[in-house]
Amino acid sequence: MEETVLNIPLLWADHHVLAVRGAILSVEGIGKLEVSALQHTATIAYDPTKTAPEAIVAALSQAGYAVGDDDDAPVVPPAVEAARSWAASGSRVTATNPVDLAMSGDHRKY
Repeated sequence: MEETVLNIPLLWADHHVLAVRGAILSVEGIGKLEVSALQHTATIAYDPTKTAPEAIVAALSQAGYAVGDDDDAPVVPPAVEAARSWAASGSRVTATNPVDLAMSGDHRKY
């Protein structure tokens, strides 16, 4: 098994991790796989007799996750950036659902 680390700039949330894992695992010859949204990377062990890094990159590109250079900054879609507008105000207020408070006893701890 050989190992490669790919930088994936659009990898920034859990649902992206699942999509990237699915795309990579669809390639034959994949062994150990670690995908990190925090680091925007995928560490992949693969069998070089069954696949090559180019096939993995192609599968990711087809799934909409282009592989970038180490210097590429994560790209956050404009809709997500707009949803973060509350952060500019310096405060965030939320309300707790009373039903959640009523059901927050020890029986909810796993």
